[in-house]
Amino acid sequence: AATELAEARPDLDIALAARGALGDWLSPKGRGHLRKVFGRLGITVHEHAAVTAVAADHVTTADGASLPAAVTVWTTGFAVHPVAQATTLEVTGTGQIVVDRSMRSVSHPDVYAIGDAAMVTGPGDKPLRMSCASGVPTAWQAADAIAARLTGGKVPTTPLRYFNQCISLGRREGLIQYVTADDRAVRAALTGRLAAVYKELVCKGAAWSIANPTLGMPTRRRRVVQEPAQAASTVQAAA
Repeated sequence: AATELAEARPDLDIALAARGALGDWLSPKGRGHLRKVFGRLGITVHEHAAVTAVAADHVTTADGASLPAAVTVWTTGFAVHPVAQATTLEVTGTGQIVVDRSMRSVSHPDVYAIGDAAMVTGPGDKPLRMSCASGVPTAWQAADAIAARLTGGKVPTTPLRYFNQCISLGRREGLIQYVTADDRAVRAALTGRLAAVYKELVCKGAAWSIANPTLGMPTRRRRVVQEPAQAASTVQAAA
């Protein structure tokens, strides 16, 4: 957001207050590119400056510092809709529904949760972060699991993993940080104009996939088979 504003309005003084160090989760190459772009755009960075209060003309940080701001864009992250927490579903302290690997609620088997609403465990037993990179595959997982259970087929539990993190840095710059399966940065990173195009394609691809949920392919038909558990219960009831 800071780079987009600074690029579009070079007449404004743009500053970023970061809770930690700028890009501290990125690889050395990624951090270096981030700082280079910020420097070229003239963005002032306040590191280790967690914001605790916002007023009309300034923000206050945890150490008591006052940073002048005529306009404040507060990007504090995601929050879960409170509807799940108001039910009897098992949820986490943040209100996310606890699910198994097929996205089914561990407390209510007839309920499925995906995306930001679900607490999904990924590689290394780490929770998946709230993002489209988590939402899309969890939706696929849930849809396939529901279809399999309705037709008596084998429930798929494909491992969910990450490949990269995409950051737009204005219209002409970008950063693609490649990561491990459990979302930790590796040395490799794509930067510059090519990274910006890559990020734009990701956004357009996400929008296209919403309009084309079958990814342009014909709807897949599933053959109904008899579940062993149902067959066993039927025999027992007959006996």
